[in-house]
Amino acid sequence: MASYPSSYVPPSTSLPSAAVTGGEDEVIVAELVQPESLVDQTNEDDASKAGWLGFIRATPAWLVSTAVHVALLVALGLVTMTEPQKIINVLTAAVTDDRGPEIKEFVIEEVDVDVSTEMEVSADPPPALNEFEQVVESIALDVPTEAISVPIESFDLAANMAPAGDVLQSLQSMASQSLSSRGKDMREDMLRKYGGTPSSEAAVSAALKWLALHQAPNGGWTFNHASVCRGRCGNIGEPKYLRAYNAATALALLPFLGAGQTHYEGEYQQVVRKGLLFLIKNGRKGKIKGVNMLDFTEPGGRMYSHGLAAIALSEAYAMTQDPALAEPTQAALNFIVWAQGPDGGWRYQPNSPMGDTSVVGWQLMALKSGYMGHLVVPPQSISESVRYLNRVQGKNGAVYGYVAPPAPRMDDPTKLKISPACTAIGLLCRMYTGWQKGDPRLEAGVQELARIGVRRDNIYYDYYAAQVLRHHGGSEWQAFNEILRDWLVSTQSQDRGAKGSWHFPDSQSHKGPVEGGRLLSTAFATMILEVYYRHMPLYADAAAEEEFPL
Repeated sequence: MASYPSSYVPPSTSLPSAAVTGGEDEVIVAELVQPESLVDQTNEDDASKAGWLGFIRATPAWLVSTAVHVALLVALGLVTMTEPQKIINVLTAAVTDDRGPEIKEFVIEEVDVDVSTEMEVSADPPPALNEFEQVVESIALDVPTEAISVPIESFDLAANMAPAGDVLQSLQSMASQSLSSRGKDMREDMLRKYGGTPSSEAAVSAALKWLALHQAPNGGWTFNHASVCRGRCGNIGEPKYLRAYNAATALALLPFLGAGQTHYEGEYQQVVRKGLLFLIKNGRKGKIKGVNMLDFTEPGGRMYSHGLAAIALSEAYAMTQDPALAEPTQAALNFIVWAQGPDGGWRYQPNSPMGDTSVVGWQLMALKSGYMGHLVVPPQSISESVRYLNRVQGKNGAVYGYVAPPAPRMDDPTKLKISPACTAIGLLCRMYTGWQKGDPRLEAGVQELARIGVRRDNIYYDYYAAQVLRHHGGSEWQAFNEILRDWLVSTQSQDRGAKGSWHFPDSQSHKGPVEGGRLLSTAFATMILEVYYRHMPLYADAAAEEEFPL
């Protein structure tokens, strides 16, 4: 059985703690004060005490009992019960010179979790996220200034950790326009408009049910899903990914968010709430130059895990504007900015000297989601990522390589060895960073994806290509969508234990779905079938996406 970090602590059923607020910055702790012991009087009272003792002994027992009970009733009448004080959510971002001890390494501790019983999705309305929020003092990271590739001074995150209270209040009434397509009515309209079907939507519903049933009691997910379902599904992830709890949890949350399910709305409110709490509590807090950081890197996932977790938090915040999500989401974005390498990219480890396009895609998507949620994203970080894309592009930006431009093919040096996944990722990043429909470079890239078509052996490529072509629209999207949509609907498992999930054993050109197992494949397939309404189209007549500021 796989072990889990004890990151989610169920709410206690006991009464709230006695901490109450005594002002904006003051916390008063109410304590039960034991009464002081009664002390015998000194020798000069001895005779008096003897007299009283004799009087009491001479008094009838019923009279003594009556007097005692009357005294107790009078004492109880003097005691007043005050109304319980509301515990405020302490969520602050402060600038401090105290950086604390230097941290050499972050370690995820593994704790065995009893997963012998299958979780049922509760229909009870969930409490707000901050109801169970624990205030943990941040650990300051002492990192040399020269190690920061994008200068922190270029954006004052310490003063702009999240929108101010009055701005938050005005934003509460609306979700980000880009994600408004996930609402029920608009979702149904966009499903029909952009190529979805009742069958594809039924497949999404079945997938969400499978994902919900494979959530662990602590709120997270694991690529070793057999530890939750007791092996009924099969096809768990490779051993090297089994400790990547953050990545698994984020990948499982994204399909719920894509379908409009949040911790405020939908039949899976409790599932989403517990998953978000797992991520927030499992992130490692720190500070660099007084700026809050939240680090989700972990064995088996590294910066992949962080990017995925940051996307999940950013989407949840953008959809709900829940103030309890503002600080951890901004801190996760801050870590991405700090981790950017000198070439403008990202790779497995923070500050890697050379980025790779696969990791870049997830980090840029996280920054984009945060920007849509009105969080702070420094323009310099986006400009640097464009510099990275310029370095790995081929055919003037129509195709992209993994860490370098596509190389000539061995069998035909006049042609390039194209990476389908990296090309799709690169083109989506170009869309995010300002390339407009009709740009010859983008149009050439779309034709490359149309030529490659659907890859049944590479669901990772299919996921990115579907987004590019759907945003672009036209006949290329229609042809691609019909094949991909119908193939996914037809290959969804109908077996009793695995019903609603996917597994792609023939994924040879990209090992991720096989190595990540059934959970990873199900997450990607579900998000593809949500592509019709996950985001508003970039190039619609009334485009709802906003370009990054460059």
